[in-house]
Amino acid sequence: MDNMQCVVMQSMERFSDIIEGLENEELETRPTDASAKLYINLCAYYLVVNKMTEANLLWKRVPQHIKEENDEMQKLYLLTQCLHSNNLSNFFRHIQYEWSDDIKSVMDQLHRDTKKNALTLIGNAYTSIFEHNLSAIMNMPKDQLKEACTALEWDYECINQKAIVFPKRLPRTKNIYTSSEYQLSKLTEFVSFLEN
Repeated sequence: MDNMQCVVMQSMERFSDIIEGLENEELETRPTDASAKLYINLCAYYLVVNKMTEANLLWKRVPQHIKEENDEMQKLYLLTQCLHSNNLSNFFRHIQYEWSDDIKSVMDQLHRDTKKNALTLIGNAYTSIFEHNLSAIMNMPKDQLKEACTALEWDYECINQKAIVFPKRLPRTKNIYTSSEYQLSKLTEFVSFLEN
């Protein structure tokens, strides 16, 4: 396991610990006493660790007055819906928001991770793509897009006055969460959840 994978695993473990603490706090707090901050933090951490189902279920538990009065909670729900439906262009548009200090670093991490995953997917799926289409998907201005593509060593060509990007497959990284032990632990958690 290389250094990058260790850092990712440590971050995921740290996020999981934070989620567990927030979930416990939610369980110990009466719904009438719960603050928007608790739900906002919990939703943000669910998103960064790719727990879309939990984020959707959290939205159903959030008291109505928090849903209606809190713009940040509404934005998080929009992001959840975008990720759940794989609507990357809307995701990248909606994540451009002035997040509170409590979740700013988490949302920045989510933005970076989603951007990296999207570029990896595009690199694996396309042999060529028009620059304006890629710009629309990534919701990036063309100059920033060109920088990102150059950093990935993707080629640019102008054909009939239209810029075309030629993505290159990024090297595959070993999925650190595919061990049978991890899958078994997740299955055990799920069954335990259903039984309780």
